[in-house]
Amino acid sequence: MARVSVNINGEQRTFAIHNRALTIGRQLDNEIVLNHAIVSRKHAQIELRGRQAWIIDLESRNGVTVNRLRVKEEQLNDGDVVGVGPFELQFEDRAAQSVVLDDSRYFPLATEVRAVKGHELPPEAVNLQEFYSIAMRLNQVVDFRELLDLVMEEIMRVVPAQRGFLLLRKGDELVPRVVLPTGTGDVAISSTIVRKALEGGEAVLTSDARLDFAGSESIISANIRSAICAPLMLQHSAMGVILLDSPGREQFNIRDRDMVTAIANLSAVAIERARLTEELRQQGQLRQNLERFLSPNVAQALARYVAQHGKLWEAQEQIVSVLFADVKGFTSLSERLSPREVQDLLNEYLHEMTDVIFRYHGTVDKYIGDGIMAVFGAPRLPDEPVDDQHAMRSVAAAIEMQAAQKRLVSKWEPSKAFTIRIGVNTGTAYTGFFGTRHRLEYTAIGDTVNTASRLESAAEPGSVFIGEDTADMVRSSFDLQEMGKLQLKGKQQLVSAFKVLGAKK
Repeated sequence: MARVSVNINGEQRTFAIHNRALTIGRQLDNEIVLNHAIVSRKHAQIELRGRQAWIIDLESRNGVTVNRLRVKEEQLNDGDVVGVGPFELQFEDRAAQSVVLDDSRYFPLATEVRAVKGHELPPEAVNLQEFYSIAMRLNQVVDFRELLDLVMEEIMRVVPAQRGFLLLRKGDELVPRVVLPTGTGDVAISSTIVRKALEGGEAVLTSDARLDFAGSESIISANIRSAICAPLMLQHSAMGVILLDSPGREQFNIRDRDMVTAIANLSAVAIERARLTEELRQQGQLRQNLERFLSPNVAQALARYVAQHGKLWEAQEQIVSVLFADVKGFTSLSERLSPREVQDLLNEYLHEMTDVIFRYHGTVDKYIGDGIMAVFGAPRLPDEPVDDQHAMRSVAAAIEMQAAQKRLVSKWEPSKAFTIRIGVNTGTAYTGFFGTRHRLEYTAIGDTVNTASRLESAAEPGSVFIGEDTADMVRSSFDLQEMGKLQLKGKQQLVSAFKVLGAKK
């Protein structure tokens, strides 16, 4: 079903994942022994649940990560990197067995080869009722892995063979996804037959390899074996192949070849549909997570990036503008109102403030009770240019947040009135995604963030205070009032602060 690869003492080792759990740890009785001081004796295990592989942390001291995010128990997807101590285990969602394209180790039939293109199938060669039943069963399956298994089960039911292979293209590689019967050792198939099916877009039935594969000495001299190889065609290109073989002469006939080709053509569409459905599902889950703190357009871009590259990028140091907003006197307000009234008031306030932040392409880092922390200028995709307008957008957002708060208060009873204060600071911060796969948060860390928080605490109710670096970047567009050097809580050095009076006329 799948396998993991890991570098141990300079040697790349690969381990197949079967129905028995694959244990990982320092102790010698583990299937994967990782001898390092920060690896626990019984650190983790990978197990199959149906067709899905899961990594489970066995209460290890230093934990387990998947794509650098800490997990306790997590389903693995193709390309995931599992971290155990200093070791990285690459998970591959593929057949556990290796399939080698090697004519010298394969034994095709030495009589005749025939080829037929998918769109030239003779209808009389295919049992239409049988084909319809197979189509109905395949179309009812949406799970990608389950569908691949079902395709091979159906083909080998109608065309009995000793072995069956389903291989899909992944970049320049042809990856085995289903190998029947399952086993542990690697198996060889003919590169010549597979290449002819892929490049010609044709189904190949071996019956005289000496005629059709003239010049391929390995096939001419090989032992006798029958084979059918049909490409999985999708829009005039092959996404992979299905290959059946059995020992002996003339084990398959033209009807078998045509049936395999018909099912292969049907399966290609179903496989692509299931693959896209799985990709959209994963993107949807990620986008739903990201939209909690990112504007929808940024969340969508990030989801696309993860779908393309299979992971989030590493945390990075960059220049950003950080905004803190806080309700003045929220504690006394809570004492005057019922819990339900406080909840309704706070939800409406946070909704309005978040809308403003998103309009200026800011990222909601977190809600802190009645407070909000937002970051402008991050996240930035690795291939995007540096954002040089984040200070402008952060200050413009702060002014609009004050205006939005006044509009809100004007609709409420006087007993619900409150003011907010906002602080903005620009500088270098360490930004990135932190947390687990189930609770992922984007945040910024560093002195720039602390100073923004202190500026908010020092700001007058209803005002916006900004730091000196922010002021230098926005003074051409906003009227500022210098507030002098302030002794901010937790800061040893005085900090120059400026009050934003509004946009220049």
